[in-house]
Amino acid sequence: MEYGHDHPTRHILVVDDELSILHAVERELKGRRLGRYAFTVAGFTDPRQALVAAERQTFDAVISDFRMPGMDGLEFLKALAAIQPDCPRLVLSGQTDMDSLVRMVNETHIYRFIAKPWPAYMLQAALAQAIDYAETLAENRRLAEAARQRQLSELLPEPAAVEQLLIVDDDMGVLNSLARVLTHHSKSDGLFAAILAEQHGQPRRRTLAEDHISVQITPSPAYALQMAERVAFSCIIADYRMPEMNGIELLQRFAARQPDCSRILISGQIGEAELAQAIQQAHIFAFVEKPWSDFELKANIALALAQHRLQLENRWLAAFMRPEAEPAASGVFPG
Repeated sequence: MEYGHDHPTRHILVVDDELSILHAVERELKGRRLGRYAFTVAGFTDPRQALVAAERQTFDAVISDFRMPGMDGLEFLKALAAIQPDCPRLVLSGQTDMDSLVRMVNETHIYRFIAKPWPAYMLQAALAQAIDYAETLAENRRLAEAARQRQLSELLPEPAAVEQLLIVDDDMGVLNSLARVLTHHSKSDGLFAAILAEQHGQPRRRTLAEDHISVQITPSPAYALQMAERVAFSCIIADYRMPEMNGIELLQRFAARQPDCSRILISGQIGEAELAQAIQQAHIFAFVEKPWSDFELKANIALALAQHRLQLENRWLAAFMRPEAEPAASGVFPG
């Protein structure tokens, strides 16, 4: 990684057998920066050439097509993982069935699937999530190893049994619809269970639709801030356009109360400048466009919960490693 004057630079490996896709990805990543990272892109239409490049250079993330002649995305990402095991892996594809996605999560440990064609903001946001997660995970491993050396790792608390989610939207129809999506089983829940298990070791039987998820809804941003004083939330989802307070301001104020709570912005209409503000000032984990895809919504939330747990675990480990301030040695992480 490198650091420029204003933005840290991250090096991205992109593999797709269609040259037009490579050019489209490069244009987006080298265009206007929506987040805090600048990107360089090494693009290849031949996965084997990409593997040669990975032997010579360390990449901060890789984006790979799934269906490619000669060597498909699954085979390529397995080979890449052997060379650079800590490089976050994202899959970009127009045709991928659910069984294949679950295989890719289980066998190549992909971080994210992005469907073609993708929204304009998607790649930069997804890469920022992946890079941030990889850095959080690296810090988690460092702290966990230090804790093991001090024989403290067995004192690490268990995660909360119930993850608390908060949804804020002035449209009650949207609130009820989102709550139904998150609390009812669907065919894709097996994939999200695999994501949760892969990201932070939760049992595979758990999905986003079972009783370990508690969803609370409110049309009032002011009431949401009051709730933040009483309940520890794992994730908040807020609409952008609300008459009482826009979603960016709400998420900024919510973050001041609960900095480890993952923040997701949802909207049917938002400009590039506003989205950049949400990323840079509210530090959102993801943006979901209305009308949303249930698949994309649940994928973002599964990843947000994984990030939330790692952040809490890192905070706990860091506090425990300080001799002047040791947290309680038992209990659970707040949910």
